[in-house]
Amino acid sequence: MLADSVNLDDGFLKTDAGKGFAFVGPEYEDAKYFGGGAGIAVRKGDKELADKFNTAINEIRANGKCKQVQDKYFKFDVYGK
Repeated sequence: MLADSVNLDDGFLKTDAGKGFAFVGPEYEDAKYFGGGAGIAVRKGDKELADKFNTAINEIRANGKCKQVQDKYFKFDVYGK
C-alpha cells in the first residue's frame, strides 16, 4: 500500500487495528514526483495573510514551541532537515 506516512502512522498504526502492522520498503520522497514540502493555501494575491502565516511559523520555530509539539506527536523532523 502506498499512502501518506503521517496519516497512516497516526490514523492506523497507532490504533488497536494497526497492531501487528509496520512500515516496510523504501520511502518515496523524490521531489521530482512529489514536490518539495507542504504548503498552506491563501487567496491569490493576499500577501498580508501569507505574511502573517510566515511570521507565525518563524516565531514558533524560533521559540522552540514547534519542536515541542513535533516531538510530542511525531518520531521524525516534520521539516525534513
